Amino acid sequence: MNDIFAMVENMQSVNTDGIEPMAHPHEAALRLREDKVTETDHATEYQAVAPEVRNRLYIVPQVIEE
Repeated sequence: MNDIFAMVENMQSVNTDGIEPMAHPHEAALRLREDKVTETDHATEYQAVAPEVRNRLYIVPQVIEE
């Protein structure tokens, strides 16, 4: 732990005047894509075989007593 504190103290002694803060050390731009739906909702199909479904939630029996 002392080594970590010593390293932080050493880093704080570095003169950073005139250096602009960076969000990331690499100057990489994010590759963005168009936000579009590529899949359809299959919840009804998946839940059709469930023993009990209510409000799109699977209902399971209680297994732990209070």
